[in-house]
Amino acid sequence: MKALGKRTIQISIGIGAIVGLIGCGEQASVVASGNHEDYALSTVNGLSSVNGLSSVNGLSSVNGLSSVNGLSSVNGLSSVNGLSSVNGLMTSGAGRKTVSYIVKCALAAGDSLVKQDQNGNTYTFAGGIGLCPQWKSGGVSGSQQCMEGISACIMAHVNTAGVHVPLWLDSADPAIGWGVDRVNYPMQEGTFFGDILDTGSLSNIGKQQINGPVAYYCDGAGFPAGASGVVAGRLGANQNGAPYMNPFGSGTLCQTPTIGSSGAVNVPYYTGGIGGSCPSGSIANPSGGCPDGYQEMQYPYGNNSVPWNHSITVWRNANYTPVFDTSYQYMLSPMVTSGNPMVMDCGSSPIQQWNKSSNLSTSNFVMNPSGSNWTLSPLGQSGKCVDAGAGTNGTGLVVNSCTGQTSQTFKIAPVAQNGSFTVAAVSTGRCVTVRGNSTSAGAVMEVDDCVAGSTSQQFNIQATAVVGDTANQTSSSSTTTTNSSMPCAGYCSNPTSMTVQSFQSGNIGTGAGCFQTTFPIAGFNQSNMTNRTFSINGQVYTSSSNPTLPAKVNGGYCFQATAGGYDYASFNTW
Repeated sequence: MKALGKRTIQISIGIGAIVGLIGCGEQASVVASGNHEDYALSTVNGLSSVNGLSSVNGLSSVNGLSSVNGLSSVNGLSSVNGLSSVNGLMTSGAGRKTVSYIVKCALAAGDSLVKQDQNGNTYTFAGGIGLCPQWKSGGVSGSQQCMEGISACIMAHVNTAGVHVPLWLDSADPAIGWGVDRVNYPMQEGTFFGDILDTGSLSNIGKQQINGPVAYYCDGAGFPAGASGVVAGRLGANQNGAPYMNPFGSGTLCQTPTIGSSGAVNVPYYTGGIGGSCPSGSIANPSGGCPDGYQEMQYPYGNNSVPWNHSITVWRNANYTPVFDTSYQYMLSPMVTSGNPMVMDCGSSPIQQWNKSSNLSTSNFVMNPSGSNWTLSPLGQSGKCVDAGAGTNGTGLVVNSCTGQTSQTFKIAPVAQNGSFTVAAVSTGRCVTVRGNSTSAGAVMEVDDCVAGSTSQQFNIQATAVVGDTANQTSSSSTTTTNSSMPCAGYCSNPTSMTVQSFQSGNIGTGAGCFQTTFPIAGFNQSNMTNRTFSINGQVYTSSSNPTLPAKVNGGYCFQATAGGYDYASFNTW
């Protein structure tokens, strides 16, 4: 066999024959030889599900990516009608991040796509894998390889945490190929297949009995499976409205589905590995071993089986150093509160956990690297850092001015068993913990001695929005939107951008506050603004009783509160 790792591609932004009636234990088989060459490749995921892969940006159980996002598989990506510059994905940082992954999956290494946004700024997106290079200049809506291959590739790179995780990909597509590296990527995570680009009947790729989008995955034998397993967790498959599903059943391994006594559905399409055992530490060791991947996945299966010939199987390591994307903002939710999710919130001191459903701006943090470790800054407060203080057991976390001290630096490590992370202060090695293992809002976040398996010290880290908007930008236009043309120009400097229309400020403290938005808000409420002045676009409001919004300034609104008064003053919009 040839040496492994012929090609290593770093994506660092921050997802055959039809087998008919089966009978008498016989099943068509296209098992590849175990002596295949190692053309598989390594990559890095990190495309957050909030970026183009959610109902907000187009992909849902109803609409595919190419239905409402200015993206069309009927035309080439380089054309105006293939990828629009004036609407859809190219008009936001979140959308452009999705474009970067589409291009990385579609175009080959050395190739690139140059597009402009609605303001005339130019962006260059690099190719990498080469599953559908022809999409750059022509339509590919009728190509199974393109529609299925790119869909599987994007899904393989989706990560709700927006964390870059090293992956090893296996596929029947020549651009990827077969082979495993059990030294660096020993654990089989899962297999991805479907069509997330199309909406409605998939007759264009010969699957008229199926309506898109379909975002399928099945569990590999390496990691815990099921609704709370690693694959479901990183896809966000267990979240409301998620388009992702294991069609064989929650927790079902890819090689498990059977048809009566006729045998396993997907096993005949193993390639490689069929005689070998699963790697040490795997959750299952099927009699057929752990295949490199599959030449074909079958769903639906049985008398009217449908083959998916361009699936991608992912292998990864249980241990890795997570790399967070500085252009995302993040929420940290303790695993102990999974029944009623809470998130770390800096609207009070010491830092507490609060209801995730409140969607407070004070629950969002920006991660910045400090060597191999990380600092956490509240959204819109780049000069402030979460601080563990003295770091003795029971010390509550606070927010202080960033000084570079190790009490403000945290080691974040993955928990492979459930996809969560531990967060430990570098100064003492003690772990961020929910005080008293509480599941209630208002419980203090503190540091304590780390305890293996403690769900009070394990956090789901989820990317919630894009805060940086210049990735891949190669030139700018004179019409670029700047601070001088935003709603708070002339009112304050360094305002906090409101990331949603239904915005809740949380407790804004006793200092002056300034927030801006261009969302089409319909109204607002203010609370506890005694002894301070609350204004919108310079107009003072003393009560929330039937307020009328002022005229827009630079296309939006600037909300201000002077210093003083109560630290629990707040406002919200809708």
